[in-house]
Amino acid sequence: MMANDSATDYFALVNIHGESELDSQAIEAGLLVATADTGAQASKRQEYISTILSRFVYSDQDRRTARATSLALTLLKTLGRQLDDSNELGTERAFNGLLSLALDMKNQAGMDSEQADYAVEACNEALTCVANTMLLLPKSRSLFADVCGADTIDKILRSDASQTTAFLCGRCLFLSIESPSSAAYCVDTLDLPKTLARVIRMSLDRGSDNRDRFSPQQVMNELFKAAMSLCVYYPRGTPHGSSSDDSLPPEHAAKLIDILQVSLDTLCALPLSSGHLADPARQAIGIALNFPTLSPDPVLRCWLPLDESSGAESEEERYRYVDRIYQLFTLLADSATGDDSCKAEITPLALVLVRLVTEHPNVRRRLFYRVYPQDSEDYSALPEDRPGLSGTLVRLMRVPQGGMLSGAIGDFLLALLGQDVAKFILAVGYGNAAGYMLARGIAIPESVIRQVRDAVDSEPVVDPVTGRYLNQGTDRELANMTDEEKEREAERLFVLFERLNKTGFIKVDNPVRAAMESGRFQEIDEESS
Repeated sequence: MMANDSATDYFALVNIHGESELDSQAIEAGLLVATADTGAQASKRQEYISTILSRFVYSDQDRRTARATSLALTLLKTLGRQLDDSNELGTERAFNGLLSLALDMKNQAGMDSEQADYAVEACNEALTCVANTMLLLPKSRSLFADVCGADTIDKILRSDASQTTAFLCGRCLFLSIESPSSAAYCVDTLDLPKTLARVIRMSLDRGSDNRDRFSPQQVMNELFKAAMSLCVYYPRGTPHGSSSDDSLPPEHAAKLIDILQVSLDTLCALPLSSGHLADPARQAIGIALNFPTLSPDPVLRCWLPLDESSGAESEEERYRYVDRIYQLFTLLADSATGDDSCKAEITPLALVLVRLVTEHPNVRRRLFYRVYPQDSEDYSALPEDRPGLSGTLVRLMRVPQGGMLSGAIGDFLLALLGQDVAKFILAVGYGNAAGYMLARGIAIPESVIRQVRDAVDSEPVVDPVTGRYLNQGTDRELANMTDEEKEREAERLFVLFERLNKTGFIKVDNPVRAAMESGRFQEIDEESS
């Protein structure tokens, strides 16, 4: 080996020495030189990628030290950021080699204390190359299953992976799980939900420890995305869309129970961040939405646990997850009236509450008196003007173009009222409920129609259209107007109808003109008034 090899570009060294053995120091120095000059290597990108794969991934020819391997994979990552279908990184051989190398480096980190940090970095760079390739070349994702990539990721996660390694494992799983068969293999063969839940819980316990490249919340978010893919793609047992309830069948939910448990614990542990759900909490509530709440018994006990110390049901313990979801729901609902970005976060919370309220009478009673406290309803006010959560929810339900949020709020209130449409209309007003009822195909009950027809002035009757007592609006306003104010209002209406008739927008008799001609309006003499 010549003395000046230490300052020579790695790829130049390979060209000079061919298959001859290279010194480890020269390899490391050459890789540093090549990394600093990647901009000048664009024309030979494919050749250099093949060289690194050949000498570090497919074989251990230049894999003299963990540091050299880490430097080579870092350079490979940089070169592989611009890929096309012909790139060698998107081949089964490259995927198999990179994943095997990642596992080897992870194992070496536990045996070689001097090179441990470099070995961990090499593992991370190999995983990054795989993840980047799947991201840039979606067709390559099927290769991950072909080379048993999930098996390798599972082994790495089981060996106390660092935060960065865990993040990259989550990213690889998220990108690769895109079919029922891949999800079923991860669940049924690898029992991956248990591994994911354990690593997520470790990150949750780390709190705000940011010493690694990725924060604990970033790691949790990525692992939850992988867990969500398992929940979404794991076979439901019935054709998608065949039921209005798309939750997992009970026997399948039991296999994913570890994911549900850590999701609920995450919702309890993470506070709101700047008035919004933290990213892992958003993933957690989305995952919870995939699960039934009644059966099997282990799933039921996740939602409504027993007091572990005595085995008896404690009120606070039993409803801690329900109460936390409801608390987040109310906090975000209060913020949503002035912050549109909160609305997308409320919908899954509302839908989870709908399922809990519908399937558990005790939960419905518990939450009913929080939304509608006893003796607190004021039917002299419009539902949307009432204080508390009930008024807030009506305002959200009637938001124009409310999308899924309006429907979810309507579903929650209807479930809370025991699916009694008549009570629902009286609680929110038909004017506010009309859009929701039309979208859900709900007809107005005959009892409500009779109530309006049979209403008498001597009894205070709730107007189902407005949701407040009859004769509370216009009549009161007219009674408080002076004769001059009534005359000005009549003149304003007269002019308005005349304009509408002239423009052709409507063609009807002006009601003010007709009233004046019939003698129902009497012009006021200003001197006598």
